[in-house]
Amino acid sequence: MKRSPIKNRSTKETARLRRYEKARATVYERSGGSCEARTPECRGTADQVHHRKGRDGDLVDDVDLLLGVCWACHNYIHHNPANSYERGWMIRRNGEDNGHDERTTP
Repeated sequence: MKRSPIKNRSTKETARLRRYEKARATVYERSGGSCEARTPECRGTADQVHHRKGRDGDLVDDVDLLLGVCWACHNYIHHNPANSYERGWMIRRNGEDNGHDERTTP
């Protein structure tokens, strides 16, 4: 059976990925390599980027919505959503912030 070739990324997707890589570098620089969440499970060194409002469209490269986190904190954030919303590590997409300022990193 003959397979069709894998399609290349679109110009728009390539540009979005470049913006995201630049935002990731900014987040790591801002954090100084330290985890910005500091959950009870924290390992200390930021090795991942967490999207506080999800990876939806143009939000993917908004540095105000990104946190430099260690893998343990990233896991904790996603497995403890109630606490994460309360602490500002996650932000609801529907705009309901329950009194929490969406642009403030804890």
